[in-house]
Amino acid sequence: MQFKEQGSKVQVLLYIGFDEAKNAPIVKSVGSFNKYTYKPSPGLLDKLTPEQRDELEAEWQRRRRLALGLNRQHYINALAANIRGACESLDDGAALTSQQSADIWDAMAELVRAMREAGYARPTRNRKAGRERDQGSLFE
Repeated sequence: MQFKEQGSKVQVLLYIGFDEAKNAPIVKSVGSFNKYTYKPSPGLLDKLTPEQRDELEAEWQRRRRLALGLNRQHYINALAANIRGACESLDDGAALTSQQSADIWDAMAELVRAMREAGYARPTRNRKAGRERDQGSLFE
């Protein structure tokens, strides 16, 4: 079974045989499914054998896993920009309820934990320049 994307649909193609005269495979389109919802076209499942239905279900699961992975990667890619945007909004006086504040603090704690568990240590920051060891205080 093969799958060919065309716009928002994915065609389901079956290999029927080989045409010796044309020296080409014989492939038949038996239906399609929606690229985003995986809803099959009417009659598609009726045209497939149980093994082919299992293969189609496996393809749907593979596509769902890929979509979920892309979705989660998008969260990571947009996170820093969203946090900076929230900071700018707060600096500009955006309204924030106490519940929203608590939710944000909880989410930040979960993010710190998840990053630590994933092996991303918190970077050390350079401290502001303080008094040198041999430099006295102005008030001494």
